[in-house]
Amino acid sequence: MAEIGTPQPQSNTDAFARVFQEKAEKNPSMIPQQPSKKSRKGLKIAGGIIVALLIVAAIVGIAGFVMAQKVLALKGKVDDLKVTGQEAYDAIKTQNLVLADQKMQAVKTKFDAVSTDYHSLAWLNAIPFANKYYQDGVHGINAGSAGIDAAQTLIKAIEPYADVLGFKGQGSFTGGTAEDRITKIIETLGKVGPSIDTVIADLDTVNKELSYIDEKRYPEEFRGISLRSDILKAKDYTNGAATAITQAKPIIGVLPDLAGGTTRRKYLVLFQNSGELRPTGGFMTGYAILNVDQGKVEPEASGDMYDLDNKFKNKPPIPAILAKYLTTETKWNLRDMNVSPDFKVSMDTFYQNYEKVPGQPTNFDGIVAVDTHFLESLVKVLGPVQVDNFGTFTADTDKRCDCPNIFYELSEIVDRPTPYIRENRKGILGPMMKAILTKAYSAPKQQWPDLFSTGWSNVQGKHIQVYLFNQTEQAAAEAINAAGRIQPTPNGSDYFALVDANLAGAKSNFFVTTTVQHDVGAPQNGMITETATITYKNPFAASNCNLQAGDLCLNSRLNDWVRLYLPEGAKMTDEKGFDQGTATESEDLGHHVISGEFQLDPMSQAKVIVTYTVPYTDTKTYRVLVQKQGGTEDIVHKFIVNNGDEQDVTLSQDQTVQVSF
Repeated sequence: MAEIGTPQPQSNTDAFARVFQEKAEKNPSMIPQQPSKKSRKGLKIAGGIIVALLIVAAIVGIAGFVMAQKVLALKGKVDDLKVTGQEAYDAIKTQNLVLADQKMQAVKTKFDAVSTDYHSLAWLNAIPFANKYYQDGVHGINAGSAGIDAAQTLIKAIEPYADVLGFKGQGSFTGGTAEDRITKIIETLGKVGPSIDTVIADLDTVNKELSYIDEKRYPEEFRGISLRSDILKAKDYTNGAATAITQAKPIIGVLPDLAGGTTRRKYLVLFQNSGELRPTGGFMTGYAILNVDQGKVEPEASGDMYDLDNKFKNKPPIPAILAKYLTTETKWNLRDMNVSPDFKVSMDTFYQNYEKVPGQPTNFDGIVAVDTHFLESLVKVLGPVQVDNFGTFTADTDKRCDCPNIFYELSEIVDRPTPYIRENRKGILGPMMKAILTKAYSAPKQQWPDLFSTGWSNVQGKHIQVYLFNQTEQAAAEAINAAGRIQPTPNGSDYFALVDANLAGAKSNFFVTTTVQHDVGAPQNGMITETATITYKNPFAASNCNLQAGDLCLNSRLNDWVRLYLPEGAKMTDEKGFDQGTATESEDLGHHVISGEFQLDPMSQAKVIVTYTVPYTDTKTYRVLVQKQGGTEDIVHKFIVNNGDEQDVTLSQDQTVQVSF
């Protein structure tokens, strides 16, 4: 402390005050005046605003801190939930039903925790702009909750059939013979209905909640995380799941009846040789009559379609396109009546004439068609099949034709020329089906999942097609695409179906591969211009088809009758590759049809190029329903849209393709 009387050093502030005072004495205007009432009021308002801003800033800071902590905690729980959800999905993929059930329970618990934390942010609902995103989260939470309920219900419904469907877990039907298990399944399958209703209701809730979320509010990507596309995927997946479950319900309801669970059933089974492709899947070469009682299948009889045609006296006139190539025929035979690619339409024509054959049973519940691919795929799962009086058949490649052994051996029995008459040469279908069924019934439990999935893939690929005479049962078959129907063009979509018919071309379709390229232009004035380039290749040598040689005639010139089914309003503008004068346009089954003919020799290729216009108005996305022809192997379709985006599709079943313009 300085002593009294000692001069103190001046601070910078004091010096500044002295200078200011001296200048003020010379210039009084520099001296501050007392504020007016008006200005004092303005200062108070300004001060109030500043104080309010400071308070808001403090609140925002606190809220931001709290929200950041909650969001970080929530994100951690969400990440953990995603890991558990993936584990549940992986368990389903590995067919481990027990683990899937456990993981779904864990998903439910973790999801409830996420839901609780998210709802603690409900105050965001009062903040403009933020409230929309908060509500989207609420709808997402509601959708997730309903989705988890649907998954758990479905797992519980599947549980009793675990062993049959191939899931790891103790099913309810593991005891007894395979036939006993099938009988028990049929007896209890009807009880699944209420569970399916619950799942459908839950999926409807999921779809409804997701519909409230506008994906356009979100960017395509944020910090490496796709947003808009993921929202769209979620909507597509749940829509697809809801549609699949809804379509499956009717067939589950009628399946016990179809399998003879209530009364004995009788079916006419037709064998279509897909090596000689016809519109519904193949040349109808043989038939069998099967009885089904409590799930047990027993062949009653089988025969040759040629024998039926010999008994069929009052035959209608043969269609001109058939008469052109089937030159030995003057009337329309039963074996050639599958000219429509719609299975029901063809079978209506076939069965109305079949009923005129004297001495043939007609008390059937429906018609089932199977093709060569179906038989081959079953033998591939079951292993070699021994058929009494006919030999052993396998799915191995036979060097004599570079094709499946079962195809070659069947051809040997059915088609090889002989200098003598062979009775009922195509009657092998019944004994073969009996041998396959016997082996399937005695198959070990480990093979059942493969048999189930093989059967389903054959249904979806139209290697099995059914026409049921009961309208309710037929509607159920159509709902799961098991009836081989030609579908109408969906609203806002294009449509394409390629239908080939082998007319007197031996079994050359076994050696031919087909690819299709679609070049699609952008819509102009409500129309698009498309060019379909269809390439057919046969790289194999020709068979010796001289009847006197007595060799097996498999691969020879293919006479192909081609039809393109397109939307109504389509119009052909150009074509190349059809035989001169054969290109025509017509209407059939609610579609515009472009047809023509061409020939393909062994060890060669051919191209058919058709350009046409189609009514189409969506300028952003190109959608097309592509239907697969029965009996065909998977065909690759390449879509090139507006000279830009491309997409390759291997058509193993009917499929909707979507590409951006």
